[in-house]
Amino acid sequence: MQKGIQGVICDWAGTMVDFGSLSPVAAFQKAFERYDFDVSLDEIRRFMGMLKIDQTRAILAQAKERFHEQFGHYPTEKEVKDIYEYFETALFESLIQYSKPIRGAVSFATTLKERKIKLGSTTGYTNAMMEIVTQEAKKEGYAPDCYVTPSKHLPGRPHPFMIYKNAIELEIYPLSSIVKIGDTISDIQEGIHAGCWSIGVAMSGNEVGLLEKELDRLPKDVFEEKRLVAYKRLYDAGAHCVVDGIWDMLPLLEVINTKIINGEKPCVIDFIKA
Repeated sequence: MQKGIQGVICDWAGTMVDFGSLSPVAAFQKAFERYDFDVSLDEIRRFMGMLKIDQTRAILAQAKERFHEQFGHYPTEKEVKDIYEYFETALFESLIQYSKPIRGAVSFATTLKERKIKLGSTTGYTNAMMEIVTQEAKKEGYAPDCYVTPSKHLPGRPHPFMIYKNAIELEIYPLSSIVKIGDTISDIQEGIHAGCWSIGVAMSGNEVGLLEKELDRLPKDVFEEKRLVAYKRLYDAGAHCVVDGIWDMLPLLEVINTKIINGEKPCVIDFIKA
């Protein structure tokens, strides 16, 4: 009989820490304000999950006509690097504040360990950024077996290479025995491209972008509207299934585990939370 789930690979901000994925958004806002160029929250969040300098390029590329109108030329690599430097400064000032595990993250990791399922992770943060995040998260009880960051020699999302490196480090094969969990479109694409089960978390991360207490205060109809939009965006990106947050993942893992044991490959899952 085939083994079930051998590994789970989670994103960080918006999935396991930093409810609402607020830290990188706030840093980008400060960076563009410092450069005196207005970008919207939607423009920032559209490319969340990528390596941050790649995200800077993507934001400027989509706003290139406005940039040209304001500055008289199209954005170049110099502007990318200048704004990214502002971003890094702002982010490093706030990372400690935004590294607290999301509700359910620690218990989820503990359960995986008890079941001898390996826990890896990927991110859009650099290694220097992750040294801060992992240290702070560990103080709160969250410490995956492995984390992989993008670099000049390891392209980030939506490419699958960080998942491949996790699989090598954790000695997991086949990749169809891995579940990838994340809150962004690029997370979903990363998992799909790697041949994993790719699961979206809708309410704790980038697609909604609110603190948990802010979510709790929303009128029911507004909450449901935001939920519907977030679910649709993640499903449209190719997610095999979407849940509200990491706190809902364990029952879904049971469903996926059964499918893997039965020889099924990653596919769309009809899952209704009990």
